[in-house]
Amino acid sequence: MAKRLFYILTMVLILATTSCESDLSLKLKDGGGRLVMFSFLTPDSVFSVHLSRSVSHSSVDDFERVYDGFIVVYQNGVRVDSFAYPFRDLWAKRPDIQIQEGDLFELRARDGRGNRVEGITTIPQAIEIEDLKYEIIQSADVDGAIRPFLLCTIIFTDPIHTKNFYQLIITETLSNGNGNTVQQVKYFKDDPVFYIRDQEGSLMGGIDFHGSFADHLINGTTYELKVRLPEAYTKPVGAIEKRELNFMLLSHSQDYFDYLRSRVVAEYNYDLPIVDPIKIHSNVDGGLGLVGGISVASSKLVFIGNGYE
Repeated sequence: MAKRLFYILTMVLILATTSCESDLSLKLKDGGGRLVMFSFLTPDSVFSVHLSRSVSHSSVDDFERVYDGFIVVYQNGVRVDSFAYPFRDLWAKRPDIQIQEGDLFELRARDGRGNRVEGITTIPQAIEIEDLKYEIIQSADVDGAIRPFLLCTIIFTDPIHTKNFYQLIITETLSNGNGNTVQQVKYFKDDPVFYIRDQEGSLMGGIDFHGSFADHLINGTTYELKVRLPEAYTKPVGAIEKRELNFMLLSHSQDYFDYLRSRVVAEYNYDLPIVDPIKIHSNVDGGLGLVGGISVASSKLVFIGNGYE
């Protein structure tokens, strides 16, 4: 990398200090025009799919709308829907398609320019949270100071003989006389399952993969996943308040897992001065995008004030 940077700087210096009679023209491919398809399929949710075209690097738009798109949906090998894509909408919604764990979905799309794309995914099985425990502990924070934390233990059994891919998301719903507020909880990822594997980037630093992890360390075992919540969650709720901490254990298809983590690495590298480009994972043949499956299991901790009704 150092030699390449030195070479680039040297060439810039030569071009800047050398006079010549002719202009130097640089021709770059404009790019764009490829079909883009996204669909994240989750049981008990409305079937949704996005279709657009990619744009050139110089474009100020994020995508190009498709006015002549057509989509066909196969579920477990049977054609269950086909429709013209509603170009005015970002997502086409098909509420009549029922999504179940274990279903195999194949999505095919085309446009009037002759572009064709295809994406396939299997909806994973949700892995039940068998038990959820908590305790208040004293531990060092990022600055080394000893503070109280809410240590939560999520117990689940990872299926054997299959590769499984997870994400832990925690949300807080705080209720009082004025209504509800909902926010995502940022927690400390000390558990070994969150360790980076297979060198997903060259300069990982403190990168956060949003609670996603694979079962490399826990395959086929009943596991106690431990996470720490910040000090604020160790304090009692108000007399007329109720706090619900919702622990959602998401099971991802491998393609969605790879897409999520490659997207995180790419966004992380945006702030670095010089890095090799990161290719965001896609499983859409003939174009760009992702067709993935997600299933969700959840469990709650509920804390209620003495005067809450």
